[in-house]
Amino acid sequence: MRAAWQAGKFDHRQRRCPPRPDAWDSETEGQRLAELVGHHTPKEIAALLNREYHQLDGIQRTETAVVVQIKRRGLSRWMAGYRLHEVELIFHFDHRAMRRNWLEPDLLVPTRTFSGRGTARDNYVFTDDDLLRFVREYPWAYDYRRFRAPESLPRHLQAIAARLRAEAETAWRRDPYLTRDEFVRTMGWASKQPWQYWANTRQLVPHRLRYHVWPATLGCRNTGQPLVRARDLPQIRVALELAYAEGRRRCGDHSRGKPAHNRGQNVATRRLKVLRCFTCRHIIARRSRLPLYDPDCGGLAWRPDDVPRLTLLRSGRGAWSVSGWPTEATA
Repeated sequence: MRAAWQAGKFDHRQRRCPPRPDAWDSETEGQRLAELVGHHTPKEIAALLNREYHQLDGIQRTETAVVVQIKRRGLSRWMAGYRLHEVELIFHFDHRAMRRNWLEPDLLVPTRTFSGRGTARDNYVFTDDDLLRFVREYPWAYDYRRFRAPESLPRHLQAIAARLRAEAETAWRRDPYLTRDEFVRTMGWASKQPWQYWANTRQLVPHRLRYHVWPATLGCRNTGQPLVRARDLPQIRVALELAYAEGRRRCGDHSRGKPAHNRGQNVATRRLKVLRCFTCRHIIARRSRLPLYDPDCGGLAWRPDDVPRLTLLRSGRGAWSVSGWPTEATA
C-alpha cells in the first residue's frame, strides 16, 4: 500500500489544497529524522528537532508527530544494541540480581536508559563497548565459567557471547582472585575463624563480594562469595604480622597461650532455676522465665526462698555434673 501511494496510484483521491505551514520538509527534517531514529527515543527526537529547526517559527514537534512520521517513512524505532533480557541470556544471570549488583553500583553502565511501555528489562540498551568494558574492568564481579555457550544462544548473540567469554578469560588470568577457601589454605589457617576475625571484624583483609557464582546453585549467590586479589597477598601478610606484633605488645603476659588459672577444675557453665509446683509439690528445673506450669498437673510453679538454684559443672575431662540438687524432703 505504501508503495502504491508513492507510485501515485491514488493521486486522484487526494485533496488538492495548499500545504500546511507545519508540514514536514523531507530535505531537512526528514533527513535529520532518519539519522536520529534508532539512536534516540521519539520524545528526544522531537526535542532535538524543535531546537534545531523551530526556534523562530513557533512550530512544536510532538512525540506523536515523530512516531507518525517514522511510520509513514517506513523507519524502525528499534534502538541498536542489546536489551537487558539479552544480556541476561549471555551472562546466565537473573535480571533482578543484575540490576541490584551490577547496574545500581554502576559497574555495568548502559548506553541508553529510557522509560517506555515495555517492562523494565526493555528500558536498557547496551552496546558492545558497554559489555566489553564491564568484562575487562571488573573481573571479580562475574564468573566466566557461568556464561552460556555461544552455540546455545540466538544467532544474533553468538558473536558477542564468544568475544565476551574470551575477554573474560583473559582478564581473569591477567588479574586473578582467590576465593575464601583458597585464601584460607594459602595463609595456612586451619579453619575459617581467622577469616571472620581479620576480614570482617578487623577489616585487614580487603575483599570483594561476587554474586555471579559458579555453579549457580552455590549458597554464596545470596550472601556473596568473598574474593581476595592475588596481588594483594604480600600487603595482607605484612598487615597481619603488624597486627600480631601489636597484640603481643599490648597483652604482654596475658597473651594467648598462657595456661588458664582454673585449668583442670570444674567450671560453672550454666545456671538453672529450680521451681516447685504449689499443687503437687514436685520439683521442676527450667531455664526459661517465670512463671511456669507443671506439665503433669498444670499447677503454677514458682521458686520459693528455700529452694536454691542449680549449677551445671563441667570437669576438665568433659564430664557434666549438677551441684546442689534438692530432694523432696529438703525442698
